[in-house]
Amino acid sequence: MEKKNVIVHQTDERTFYLASMLKGTSFERPTHVFAPNVLIEAKTLTAVEDGANVFCGRCLNEAVELANSRDINLYKYNDSEVFQAINSRLTAEGSLQIMIEHSQKSIADCYAFVMGFGRTGAAVAKILAKLDVPFDIATTSSARPAHAFAKRILPMKNFDFAPYDIVINTVPSPIVSDKELMSMQSSCVYIDLASQCAINLEYAKYLGIDADIYPALPAKTCPYSAAKAMYDFISEVKK
Repeated sequence: MEKKNVIVHQTDERTFYLASMLKGTSFERPTHVFAPNVLIEAKTLTAVEDGANVFCGRCLNEAVELANSRDINLYKYNDSEVFQAINSRLTAEGSLQIMIEHSQKSIADCYAFVMGFGRTGAAVAKILAKLDVPFDIATTSSARPAHAFAKRILPMKNFDFAPYDIVINTVPSPIVSDKELMSMQSSCVYIDLASQCAINLEYAKYLGIDADIYPALPAKTCPYSAAKAMYDFISEVKK
């Protein structure tokens, strides 16, 4: 049987590096690789051959149903605990780069607030703790392990941002009201790492806050390492 080369759908610098890493790699089936942040819809699969392999991140139900009907194998990065752990670490490292670039203070002089204590929130907490940066954590779960890192553990409500120089959100939900947002200092750096922003970004910028959402951060701050994580996942599936 003729072996098929892998096709990397290049959407960012990370996928550029990945294409180089996979050069010469072949599969028994036609194989398509998408970046983890690309949402796979049914129309995304129109150019994919029946019986192909597809490496991807998020998939709509319509895409899953179409893939099943056409014998397309969907391999999702987020099904891998190893990939998720590496990606969270790379995201946390990227957030540190943003903190350093955007803050008017030394990181050591900052008081930070981490919203959420899932994989990414925990990875951010570990980095801040290693740098001896004081910070609080807001979480609805995992309070006991969070206590090992933070000065205070706060509920995920009634936010008062006044004490903080840096706020990092990892919760994919609009949980902060405009009234609560008004308590944030104009000198604060707000970094949203979630797929959906927790605050009203337009209002934050109106208030003069350095605020933004940073999707697919590893692709921007450490594209080679982000590509290597994808490559390792693909290689593990290929075994």
